[in-house]
Amino acid sequence: MYAQLALALSAALPVGYLLLSFAWREGGWGARGFLTVVLTSFALLVAGGWSGSSFSLLLDQAKILQHDGASFIGKAQEVRRDEWLIVTPLAMSQAAEPNRLSSVNPLHGVYGQNMNVVGMSGAPTLGLEAIAKPASWGFLALDLRRALAWHWWFPFFACFFAVWAVLRCWFALDWRQAAVLAMLVPGSAYSVGWSGWPAYASFFPVLAAWAAERMLLAERKLGAALWGLALGWAAAGFVLVLYPGWQIPLAYLMALLMLARWWQMRSFWHWGVAQTLGALLAVLLGGVLLATWWSDAQGAIRALSQTVYPGQRSMELGGYVEPWHLSKGLANLVTLYETSQWSIPSDAAGSLYLLAPLAVMTLLHLFIRRSLEALVVVLWLFTAFVLVHMFLGIPAWLARATLWGKVPAFRLDVVLVLVQVFLLGYFLQGAPALRQWAEGSRTRAAALQGAAAGTAIGFAWFNWHCLSMMPVPMQDWLNPAVLALALSGAGWLAYLLVRGQVWNAVAISAVWTLAVSLPFNPLQQAPRHVQLVPELSSVLKRPDSGAPRHVAVVNEDLWVGALPVVGVGVVNSFFYDPPLRFWRDLDPEGRLDQVYNRYQFMQIKLEPAMVDSDFRISSPRMDAVTLGVQPARFDFARVKADFVLANVQDAVLLEGNASLRLERTDGTSWTLFRVISGGQRSQAHTRY
Repeated sequence: MYAQLALALSAALPVGYLLLSFAWREGGWGARGFLTVVLTSFALLVAGGWSGSSFSLLLDQAKILQHDGASFIGKAQEVRRDEWLIVTPLAMSQAAEPNRLSSVNPLHGVYGQNMNVVGMSGAPTLGLEAIAKPASWGFLALDLRRALAWHWWFPFFACFFAVWAVLRCWFALDWRQAAVLAMLVPGSAYSVGWSGWPAYASFFPVLAAWAAERMLLAERKLGAALWGLALGWAAAGFVLVLYPGWQIPLAYLMALLMLARWWQMRSFWHWGVAQTLGALLAVLLGGVLLATWWSDAQGAIRALSQTVYPGQRSMELGGYVEPWHLSKGLANLVTLYETSQWSIPSDAAGSLYLLAPLAVMTLLHLFIRRSLEALVVVLWLFTAFVLVHMFLGIPAWLARATLWGKVPAFRLDVVLVLVQVFLLGYFLQGAPALRQWAEGSRTRAAALQGAAAGTAIGFAWFNWHCLSMMPVPMQDWLNPAVLALALSGAGWLAYLLVRGQVWNAVAISAVWTLAVSLPFNPLQQAPRHVQLVPELSSVLKRPDSGAPRHVAVVNEDLWVGALPVVGVGVVNSFFYDPPLRFWRDLDPEGRLDQVYNRYQFMQIKLEPAMVDSDFRISSPRMDAVTLGVQPARFDFARVKADFVLANVQDAVLLEGNASLRLERTDGTSWTLFRVISGGQRSQAHTRY
């Protein structure tokens, strides 16, 4: 009851405050009151244990776990596999015994895994580097239910706050307009489709830009010092996202915008003792946090940099993005909820891109004002480079020199949505001047209306042309009614923008965006307790705090993620840095190094037809390595497993293996074998 009340209040408070504020006269508590309400909403969601994660798929489908989580509304999304099967379980396993929150988690692999190389929202550790991993803070101080809620909601709320603050700072927007506009970043289908990770990656550089500006404007040492600390913290947190595909374009965008902003505001800057102190504290805090992280992670990072994937993957030159990429956001009301071999929701997810009408607006402002601000010039130059990289490609020397060769061309939505929001913020600020110019004469008004109508028609046609180039199954999803709705909406938004009714366009875009993306999120109460089923727990969970039992999981991906969550070690896991020591035990001469030296999901699969060997190592895809074993002959002691867990169908193939002894089975889902030593094998027998 209390949890449902917290959920209702978390939604009603910010929305109600925002709507009522339009009827109020702006008072001293306007923006500050809104900030308080938003923070209260976040606190209520965490206190109620609410989450939008799809982790329930692992909890319910693994069939070896018991939990007290409860679904509320919505559907868990299979496509978020990286979140619910990898990152969230890795973070949860850090809170499991033994060696809680240690840098090297012994539950993953025979020799453990360094958890400081887990990117995105990250995994909690006890070192100082944990300060720069705010999404994982809940695991340090809260129970499991609230820790999972914090882990889920922090990226969305943090990104919203940072973008809102920068919009108010750079464009002097009314706090209500800035709030609605800021929703377009964390609320975009792209951000939601990728479990909030684009919002989390964007939060740090946007916050750093805001902190840097406030530090330069500070008149007192204390203020400059605090902003310097915020800058250093944000820089360190950004590094620990550990996904160059998003970090590199975000770093370029925000660095260039900061330079443009400083140029525009150069007459207001003054560098004194306060700024020197702030800069020193920024370098000191960021340096200490990253040095602490590096001291624990350097071995794993070096190993990762030498991998076939992603360390040494081929250079990205771009030029292969489909023509309909910039129009896919219009189709998300359908494509976000459909899956085929040509498209999955996370790849189909996009934003309502309005770059064409924004380009027309830019030309109009240039015509009226005879100049453009440096910030707008940088935004368009950056956008031009991004579009060239996406659709045409760039030379290898440029990709190498700028590190842009590490950026997948189809992952650039993370910066395009920010570019668009900043352009909208600029034109929202300048819309009155455009309307005033048009009202100066009937000729101007008619010309502006004609330009708006022409832009609307051209923009609708452009999007129709792009959407008609989507794969046939995706086109079939867009029936004539849906397509007409999307194109009409695009044309109407373009018309409003060029007419100078930017606020109306922003409000419609926000409603459209949230209406499409919010239903994609399931809503559930996270579990307070997750336990292994008693039949397995009595065997696999030791009463003492010794080294964990290690289980070789055969053919079942879900069990690989589920067992470490409850404190049971697995031989095969999800490895960010490759378990080279493990593979060298099987391949002492390193002949297959190019096969297993990669970021990997390690799979163990039974291959009864194998005749020439007891095992073989292969890589079925760039992020997986498979250990294929002959079920009757392979000695599981070679992988240092204490137990082998298989489904009941595969257990039949393993029953004649001399290295295994049946330990327990539920007869329907799973069978557990104990790995026995050579001296015990003569006494081994199989029973069911």
